[in-house]
Amino acid sequence: MKNKFNLAIVSLSKINRQHIQLFFVLLTLTMLVLGAGAPEDGGGNTR
Repeated sequence: MKNKFNLAIVSLSKINRQHIQLFFVLLTLTMLVLGAGAPEDGGGNTR
């Protein structure tokens, strides 16, 4: 159990600021692409 705890601490310490920034950049780009492909809210009446 102690070994697994130490392994988790070492893994978390390897995550630095650049990894977090990269994650948020990729998340933002993904949301932008999904938002650009979203259909308009037309209400369903096409006449």
